[in-house]
Amino acid sequence: MLPVSPANLVKVEVVLPLAISKLYTYYVPEEWVSRIQFGVRVEVVFGKNKVYAAIVVNAIKEHEQVSRQVKPILEILDDEPIITQDQYKLWQWMSDYYCCTIGEVMSAALPANLKISSETQITLGPLYDGNMKGLSDKEFIVMEALRENGVLTTHQIRDLLERKTVNKLLKGLLDKKLIYLKEDLQRKYKPKVIKCVRLTPEYQAEGAMVKAFELTRKSEKQTATLMALLQLSRTQDHPVRRKDLTKMTERADAASIAALVKKEVIEVYDLAISRIESYDADLVETNALSAQQERALADIEAAFEKQRVVLLKGVTGSGKTRVYTELIQRAIERGEQVLYLLPEIALTTQIVHRLQKIFGDQIAVYHSKLSNNERVELWKEVQVGKPVILAARSGVFLPFQNLQLIIVDEEHDPSFKQNDPNPRYQGRDTAVYLATIHDAKVLLGTATPSIESYQNVVWKKYGLVEMKERFGGISLPDIHIIDLKEATQKKLMQSIFSMEMIQELKEALAKGDQIILFQNRRGYAPVLHCQTCGWHQECLNCDVSLTYHKFHDRLKCHYCGFGMSIPEACPACGSVALHLRGFGTEKIEDELKIYLPDANIARMDLDTARTKNALLRLINDFEEKRIDILVGTQMVTKGLDFENVGIVGILSADQLLQFPDFRASERAYQLMTQVSGRAGRRKKQGKVLIQTYNPAHPVIREVIDNDFDHFFSREITERQQFGYPPFIRLIKITLKHKKPDTLNQAARVYEHVLKKKLGSWVIGPAIPYVSRVRSYYLLDFVIKLERDAKKVRYAKESIELATREMKKTPNCSGVRVGVDVDPM
Repeated sequence: MLPVSPANLVKVEVVLPLAISKLYTYYVPEEWVSRIQFGVRVEVVFGKNKVYAAIVVNAIKEHEQVSRQVKPILEILDDEPIITQDQYKLWQWMSDYYCCTIGEVMSAALPANLKISSETQITLGPLYDGNMKGLSDKEFIVMEALRENGVLTTHQIRDLLERKTVNKLLKGLLDKKLIYLKEDLQRKYKPKVIKCVRLTPEYQAEGAMVKAFELTRKSEKQTATLMALLQLSRTQDHPVRRKDLTKMTERADAASIAALVKKEVIEVYDLAISRIESYDADLVETNALSAQQERALADIEAAFEKQRVVLLKGVTGSGKTRVYTELIQRAIERGEQVLYLLPEIALTTQIVHRLQKIFGDQIAVYHSKLSNNERVELWKEVQVGKPVILAARSGVFLPFQNLQLIIVDEEHDPSFKQNDPNPRYQGRDTAVYLATIHDAKVLLGTATPSIESYQNVVWKKYGLVEMKERFGGISLPDIHIIDLKEATQKKLMQSIFSMEMIQELKEALAKGDQIILFQNRRGYAPVLHCQTCGWHQECLNCDVSLTYHKFHDRLKCHYCGFGMSIPEACPACGSVALHLRGFGTEKIEDELKIYLPDANIARMDLDTARTKNALLRLINDFEEKRIDILVGTQMVTKGLDFENVGIVGILSADQLLQFPDFRASERAYQLMTQVSGRAGRRKKQGKVLIQTYNPAHPVIREVIDNDFDHFFSREITERQQFGYPPFIRLIKITLKHKKPDTLNQAARVYEHVLKKKLGSWVIGPAIPYVSRVRSYYLLDFVIKLERDAKKVRYAKESIELATREMKKTPNCSGVRVGVDVDPM
């Protein structure tokens, strides 16, 4: 259908799920005017012929003129809105705050099966006469497949030919007028249906069954089937599934059911059911609150009277989760909705089962491991008022109707930050703004608050409640430092372990205690280098060393996934003196088997816990004491609660402290404190062993003393002195391109515009710590701003201007720009 001029038509503005910076206007055909409303998806053509599902967000009154010609809406896809006005307010804020388009926010927010777009379909052209002369082999294969199937998608043709791209081939067939292309909107979400059986309305009336059995008296199978249906209908409170009917009696086979349908005694129908698993077990009563938990709860509610956001600072094992459950229970009793946010990795069966035992089907879980159809169904459950949602950061996008409480557990965790792609949002900060929209309260919980959150307490923006004692009066773990420099000099090392560490592990195992060993690096060894000339093996696509993984006997890149075998000799000098340097979790596991051969050892890192089921198996095996020693990366620091851990070992504290980032000390303190908190959580005091070459480092001393106040005081003084958050605002801009010359040219243009507008606020361009990733060269700019809303707005406008000017420069239109507001 051709565009029309903007006469007196009803028009709407829509958001498209694309990285475009504005809304687009379409007109509504007259027969659909009464159905159009905010928040419904509509099918529209964008560009030449691509079809998308867009969301209606604004109506344009008839007297308002639209300057360009407008296209019609092709179809309205929903009878009811799929988003709320409050959600759209959040999208607008995120688009503005995080310097991205509203279409990118929409793409991140909606479940995949609600974001539908067209797929190109290929059919035989009207001029095709069966003549296949002059076709190449691949063209012949495609034409034969079309003759056989009638319609193929581009994806099917790629699979058929085993090629990544088929555009050139399809263009050739189009030029020969042998094929025809059309766009078809793929409706991805399909409800799950089961076949059910019921009596027809005529035989549901009282006394009608006599007539029904009269019709079946000549068939024992039909009579048995009818008897089974009646029995199931009376003994269960849900519809009778066809498979349950056939299971109940062997006589209820497909033929007998079909015969009863033909006689119009019963009918078989499709029933849509939820994919979300229900909780069928008995609920448990919550334990009585301890005196400390009672005080914390009262203090939180008192603080909520004055402030929207409250920070609950409780030592590891203090029972914060029990306080959360009490707050959730009270919210449910008031008919409110609650969003409980956790880092993704902490969404394990431990916390899920603990809450399901208390709240049953009133709680649902929303995270990345759900299927696309499950996400749509959970979205709809929230829309109709599901009381409690346990979610990763993406939970902020759900369509809440009466959200009154948001709990952000482990609020300090870096995984609340989305790093790529857009929107690069901070889940914790977005949750605070979401609460503002809904007039809700926010509880931030952690043992190790982020510097920003605690400074907001100092500035009186947030309230503060503290829980300083472990639940049950258990003491905090005894932390002991092992000086690696001294142990090396005295030859008291056994490979990567000090002899003291090995002895402590043996004694713990002898007592039946379990052990967690922490090393924030996976793989066997991070560097393969030549002892003769100093060469080391780097990734072909990224400027990083390849990590050796012994299980696969390959070198792997942790940025792009590139892998290769270990070379037999140094490619630079020919020497065979190649040496693996450093150690990761795989080497720790391997070496432990030598020194502790009788121990059951397992690893928890991205290699062994890549899937949800693998992670759950590891956690369950450790909980059931089938594993004695668990070696892991920061996965083991996040919210896991094991009652029999006697020792936690941190094998390389220095590696955490030496990272080139102004947040290195903060993260090191948080990680070491959190992993230390896994020790001795129930019955007895645990022990923590920290191996380090620098035992006098202030962060290590503060971890030993559990002295957050001293850590914060020292860290905040340095941040203020050198101009870092929370005293200033940071915006990082990354330019990337596969050609370094093009990237440098773009950076010069970008620098000229930015520094002309922002002057000394701009730092860069600078080569980042990792200067090439996935074959793209990178250059960074950093903008440091005062905490002033007008200056921040001006800076963001200047970034948009610099991006436009750079894109207009010859050869630079392909340079990618990533803007990260409040980088982590």
